[in-house]
Formats: sequence, C-alpha cells, structure tokens
Amino acid sequence: MIQLVEGAYAWSAFSPDKKFNFNGHILRTSEGTVIVDPVAFSADDLAYIEAAGLRPDALVITNRHHLRERESALKRWKIPTILHEAEAEGAAVASAQTVKNGDSIHGLVCVHLPGKTPGEIALYWPPRRLFLVGDALIAPYGKLGTVPLDKQADPPGLKKSLELLRTYDFDHLLVGDGDPLLGDAKSAVVAYLDGNP
Repeated sequence: MIQLVEGAYAWSAFSPDKKFNFNGHILRTSEGTVIVDPVAFSADDLAYIEAAGLRPDALVITNRHHLRERESALKRWKIPTILHEAEAEGAAVASAQTVKNGDSIHGLVCVHLPGKTPGEIALYWPPRRLFLVGDALIAPYGKLGTVPLDKQADPPGLKKSLELLRTYDFDHLLVGDGDPLLGDAKSAVVAYLDGNP
C-alpha cells in the first residue's frame, strides 16, 4: 500500500490475464475514511492500514463488477456498503445503502457515470482535486481507455457520461484498473475524449 496524494491510498493485485493491476483505494477526508473497491489484502497492506490509523467508516462499490474482496473487508470492519441506487439490484448486495448523483459520502461527491453498468459511479474530492473512477475509465500502464465494448452495458451512454468529466476541475485520476494519473490528469482525460490519447 502507498499514499498517492495526501489522504489517498492505494494497493494493488496484479491480474495475470489482463497483465495490469486492479486497485483498491482508501480515501481519508476530514469527515471520515472510505474504502473503495477493495482488492485482496496482503499482510503488509493490513499492517500499513493499522500503522497509518486508517479505520474505514464506509465501503463504496463503484460498480457491480467491483465487489472483489468486499466480504473480507466487511469481516474486518463492520461498516456499511454504499453503491448507486441503479446498481444495488444488479450487485445483489443485501442491505446496502444507496446514493445518487450529487450525494456526499464523507465529503466525497458521488458522480453517476452510467454506461459500463447502469449504476457506475465515481468519487470526486474537490479539496484534493481528485477523481476516483471504477471502470468508467481504465489506465493500463498509464494509458487511458475504456473496457472492451462487449463489457459495456451502454457504450453510447458511457461516452456521454465521460463528457461530464470536462466540467470538473481535477489534477489526479485514480482508476480501478491500471495506473493512477497524478498531476495534470484532466488534460490527459480531455485529450483522450478529443481522440488524442
């Protein structure tokens, strides 16, 4: 586990099939600590979490395909699972708390980005100028892209959703799959949307 920017931590599990990392994140804001899309924890990850005093208050799932290590996280921390209201049924998560576009989760703004799945969300952290996306964008080896078309529920919808990112101010982009873009991430996203990756 590493700290990427102040208050934003990541740990990874390498996918032998995809040949890039799947990432879990912890965001510690002034209002609480959120764990997002957890991947498998190593003993070292857990030691780091404890030493850094990262006690999650909530677990956010950005889309139904990122349940990943949710159960093992909930065995360790008795915290609520939060996902978008359009994703709850498809994810089959009992007693989950639901959010909608614009809701706040410990100071993180829920941004609904449907397309990959109907209830895909991102988290926007204005004070850190940071966006965390699940599968709306991926960045294997730091190169922006999307999951293959056959893995998208609504490709035109995803394209429309990604255009919303132009309206936010951010410097950092954390992704569920691939490598983070730290510094000047919005320029990279705009270039990608303009067809100039």
